[in-house]
Amino acid sequence: DVDHFKHYNDTNGHLCGDEVLRQIASILRSRLRKTDSPCRFGGEEFAIMLPETDSEQAVRVAETIRYIVAEHPFAGKEKQPEGAVTVSIGVATYSASMLTPEELIDAADRALYAAKGRGRNQTVLLSQN
Repeated sequence: DVDHFKHYNDTNGHLCGDEVLRQIASILRSRLRKTDSPCRFGGEEFAIMLPETDSEQAVRVAETIRYIVAEHPFAGKEKQPEGAVTVSIGVATYSASMLTPEELIDAADRALYAAKGRGRNQTVLLSQN
């Protein structure tokens, strides 16, 4: 999820916001394997399926993406609350107790909200019990 995206749109305009989303999508495509599946998942959210990836590997991928986004020279980034366009990332891995794909998405969403609640611009992996 792009942090403070409404603020970015309100400050820089929706066309600039659309460009930020395009550039983040490009960053994702450049950093993922051919077997991974990135997609836009709502207004300023993205989801990435990382097949055959354990939680430690997934967190490493997420942290790499988070760092690259924070360092990227987005237009108008200096007007953002942290002086940069940043992302909060929730990581979840499949567990045998999950009965539907929606449970995996829900776990990632809960981790994302934890990252937002802990101050944004971070990756959170919630333990799978």
